[in-house]
Formats: sequence, C-alpha cells, structure tokens
Amino acid sequence: MPERKLRATARAIGARGDGVCPDPETGAPVFVPGLLSGETADIVARGERGRIGERLTTSHERIAPFCSVAEKCGGCSLQHWQGDAYRAWKRDLVVDALAREGLTSEVLPLVDAGGSGRRRVALHARKMGTRLLLGFTERAGQAIADTDDCPVAEARIRKAFAALRELAMAVLTPKFDTATISVTATDPGLDVHVARKGPVTLDDRLTGGELLAREGWARLTIGSELIAEGTPPVVRFGMAKVAPPPGGFLQATDAGEAALAGIVMDALKMALKLAPKDARGVIDLYAGSGAFALRMASLAPVRAVEGEAAPLAALDHAARHTPGLKPVSVLQRDLALEPLSIRELSGAAMAVVDPPRAGAKEQMELLAGSGIPVIVSISCNPATFARDAAILTRAGYRMGPVTPVDQFVHTAHLECAAVFTKGA
Repeated sequence: MPERKLRATARAIGARGDGVCPDPETGAPVFVPGLLSGETADIVARGERGRIGERLTTSHERIAPFCSVAEKCGGCSLQHWQGDAYRAWKRDLVVDALAREGLTSEVLPLVDAGGSGRRRVALHARKMGTRLLLGFTERAGQAIADTDDCPVAEARIRKAFAALRELAMAVLTPKFDTATISVTATDPGLDVHVARKGPVTLDDRLTGGELLAREGWARLTIGSELIAEGTPPVVRFGMAKVAPPPGGFLQATDAGEAALAGIVMDALKMALKLAPKDARGVIDLYAGSGAFALRMASLAPVRAVEGEAAPLAALDHAARHTPGLKPVSVLQRDLALEPLSIRELSGAAMAVVDPPRAGAKEQMELLAGSGIPVIVSISCNPATFARDAAILTRAGYRMGPVTPVDQFVHTAHLECAAVFTKGA
C-alpha cells in the first residue's frame, strides 16, 4: 500500500491512544500516534495508520514527556498528555464500551494504581556486531527504542539496566542475536528470565552466575534452564508466599493488584453472608499463580482453574504450605476450549473471572446459567468486559459499579472490575 501525504486535524483520541484524523479527501479515520485532539499536522499515511511528519499546532493539553525515548517507545504512548485530560479519557473508555453494549452502570472515578512503578517489564535485546540495542519495541514497528532506563518501572528494575546490558551482551551471539529479557521485582530480589534461541552454554552459566551473585538477583533462567538462584523469588498473595514461574504473569503493579484484590475480597464477604449453608466455596477462573485464590482461601474453600501448568503448580504449592488457609483444589483446563459446565459451576457461593484480552464469552454464558449468586468480572479490555457483562445482565444479574484501575499509566491499557449479583 503506497504512502500518502496529507494535512489533517485530530478530532479525538482513539481507544489505543492515537489521534483520530478524518482524511481530508475521503473522511475515513487515520490513526496517528502522538497527536492530541485539536492538533493539526502534516501526516504520512499508509492505509488507516499515519505518522507525524510535522506538527503544525499545539494543544494546550500537551506536556513534555518525562522519558527520553517516550516519543519512540511503544510502552508509554501518552506521556505527552496532561494528567486530568488523560484520566478523563481513560475512564471514558469504560463508559463508551458499556454504552456500545447498551449498559448504563455507574463507572467510578479512575483508580491511579501506578504505585511504586511496574514490577515486571519485558525488554527486547538485539546484538548488531559490537553494538547492543536494549529496550522496548517502537510504536508501529519492530525496531527497538534503545534505553538505559524506564522511569515507570519499579526502582530495582531501573537500577538493573546496566547489569541487564551485560547479561544481554554475554548471552547473544552472531547466530542467536535477539532475546527477550523478562524482569520481575519479587520480595527477595529480581527474577530475570531470558527467552532466546540456542542451547545454554558454559559461558552463559558462568556469566549469569557471576551477575546474579554480584547484583543480588533472586533467580536467573535462560529458556527452560535454571542458571542460578539466590534466595528463591517469592511474592505475597495475602498470607501465602508464592514463587511464580520464570517470566510468569503478575498484575503489573502492587497497587493495581491490591485494588483488584480489594474488590474481590469485599465481594466474597458479601457472598458468604448471602450463600446458603450448603454452598461449595468459591471458584477462581483463570487463576494464574493465585493472586485472588490464595487471598480468598483465608475465608472460604477455593477451586482454582488455570490453563497453564506452571502457575497452577506455584499456586498449589503455596496453598499446601500456608497455614490457616481453607482447602484449595486446583484444576488445569483451557477454559477457552473447555469452559466449566453449569453442573461444575452450580453450588458455588461466588465466582471470579479474570480472562485474557479476548474475554470469556463461552464461559460467561455458562456462568449466566449457573445460578451462582455473586460473580466478580475483571478484565484488561473494556470492550470484551462490556460484552461479557451484557451476557450476565441479560440473564438477570444486577451489575454493580464498575471500577477502572489504571496500573499501566500513560498507556491505553486499562483494567476494570465489577460485581454482579443475582437473587440478592
């Protein structure tokens, strides 16, 4: 598709954080990263995507980004937008998604869950001769925005950039010249995981072990192999200490996890008051390593369902080694392919659903028919959250206020959560 040059004015900010510019010739929308509503620019467009050639006007809502690579990096797309306007737009992502599904539930103020910074990042590394690129993928491309810092990351991750460069230089070769380095800040120290093609060599082990000992990292893995471990990496979920798998999923910030867990635990206390005496505990669907399940187990028996074996094993181990918890049972199942049936769901006092971005349409349809009195829906995608919410409301569930949780600050990514009740 050939490139076109055009002059256009952004009329809104789209759901991905791009300026939405009507094409002066066709009226079709062109999405331009970095352009704020009301700003005019000369744009180089290809299809519906565009890039700024020269910005001709400046919005009064534009501010200077605080990161040196913000204009290139695909991680933070909205550092240039004044805070109040950004927060209003982000809350409206939920309002608009609900409206498209015909839902009018109350949307609470945006929860600022940036906390002390993101506790997990995935850095891309590429070796080009003696030069190393380390950073995040640029917007709308595969190039790496090379950087020595990430101001939105937790302080221990920021401090580790120099050592992570040393690691990348050591493990990359002319043959295997790219890698993804996932870094998670756990209680004892950083958990570093390198995803790279090729076998692990003796040099990899020696260099990795030296870096771990020098930097005080908790664990270093390359591929599926443990290279070195100091104090085992653990995070706390309520009373439990969990060792997540290398590169495993956690909520992006401690503050974000705490906000979502607070909603879950408040709902559980309500559900236990409403539940009949023969209710069979609670169900946690897409349970991961147990951020919600292990907290809920302080009050009620939990059945945790997760598709991946490694996080489920971490959850199970923590549950069995944490005194004072109610029974926790685990089930490995890909819920997108084989959702829990109405028979398997029936009788629970509450269910928690926290699916991937695609949502949980098939599972939500079965939940809607299960009769479970309380359902907590959590999502990282307002559009699929609203679609799944509509399934429950059509089945007679009452939707409580929606809480938007902003743990990916300065981006278009947003968590949202709501409690649904039936027969209460």
